[in-house]
Amino acid sequence: MGPVNAPDGDDQDYRAHDNAGFVASTGTGWIKLWVRWDQVQPLSPALCPWDRLADPAANPGYAYLAALDAQIALARSQSPPVGVVLTSWLFPRWSNGTADLVEGSAEDLAFHPHDRLDRDSFDAGDPAGRGKPLFYRVPESAQLGVDGHWGRWTRFLYERYAAYGDGLVLEVMNEPNLQWWPQQGPSVSDDPFEGGGLSAPVLAATMMRTAQEIGAEHGHPLRLAAPSTWDGPKLEPVGAGGSRMYTDYERFTQAVLTALAADGFAAHERFVWTQHNYLDTLLDLGGDTASANRAASTRAMLVGRWSGRPEGGARGEAPGIWLTEGGVDLREDRVAGDTDEQRRLLERNWRRMASDSGDGAGIGMLTNYLAYSELHYDSGLRDPLLSGGAPRAAAQAWRGFPSYR
Repeated sequence: MGPVNAPDGDDQDYRAHDNAGFVASTGTGWIKLWVRWDQVQPLSPALCPWDRLADPAANPGYAYLAALDAQIALARSQSPPVGVVLTSWLFPRWSNGTADLVEGSAEDLAFHPHDRLDRDSFDAGDPAGRGKPLFYRVPESAQLGVDGHWGRWTRFLYERYAAYGDGLVLEVMNEPNLQWWPQQGPSVSDDPFEGGGLSAPVLAATMMRTAQEIGAEHGHPLRLAAPSTWDGPKLEPVGAGGSRMYTDYERFTQAVLTALAADGFAAHERFVWTQHNYLDTLLDLGGDTASANRAASTRAMLVGRWSGRPEGGARGEAPGIWLTEGGVDLREDRVAGDTDEQRRLLERNWRRMASDSGDGAGIGMLTNYLAYSELHYDSGLRDPLLSGGAPRAAAQAWRGFPSYR
């Protein structure tokens, strides 16, 4: 599925998919929905207290919450019930110190540019608008604990949907190694665009600890999931052609595990490690190819360091991984709009990930982003719903994959 960005639904609203009958026709056992914190809670707690977030008279973001409620309820009411991976996404600007900035202004461009842009784009005035948006800025560490703004938000989601039990998994972040800023601390030189120590993995680890504390308070009725890592490429240090803009999946995973271990954190068995596998799929990595599969590489990193065991989902020895996003974007040169090649790559990736040995050991969930394509990301099993939603060859292939429920 895709992010829901309108309170009354849009072409990625699960209700639109259900009306078309597509999801049921594929036998898909799980859908992924995003909940945008900045949309559901546009006002700070000083203006709309936490206990009034579900009050339409107090919270101008209530319509988004109501739309989300309706989609989750629909998925769980179907026969058989469809599971929901609910992913918390983005940060309200009142929570991350950017509320006073006007987007697109000179002040916006000048605000921490080394964390949001490469040097050449900044020097040129960012003509292509590539700077990371303000709502990707992670709140300060003090706000990520159980009593901080992010902790209170996570508790709100947990308590609101706890009654769904095993039918809902709360994924508490999305692609922190790609979307968030800053990725690194201050530069070690006088040039702010040069590299510093990694900071995003430490914040991700703090949030994972917070989420587990909240789960423990309630007896763990819901499974938790994180860190929803983008499976991006390995990078050289900044001075050797790397970037402050993102952190490769391997460095990020290792740094998160190190930060968690530093505090003696042990994942509860109902805490699922999640990663995306776009590049595994698009680049046909693993199996009988010469390049390593990144999901399998991450699974190897977790052995002996992560104690989460996603019951019912992962095969083989724990720990297991759920791949909560993936797919083949037809805008990529490698496929160049070829829907038959899209299908072939999805099938090859499925065969690798579904095996009980080799790359697939411990992989408990495989997903496709999106069901219906969007213009900004053409990876759907069908054409965009707004242009008719015609099924692609990939839709027939997906229909043939066994479903985990």
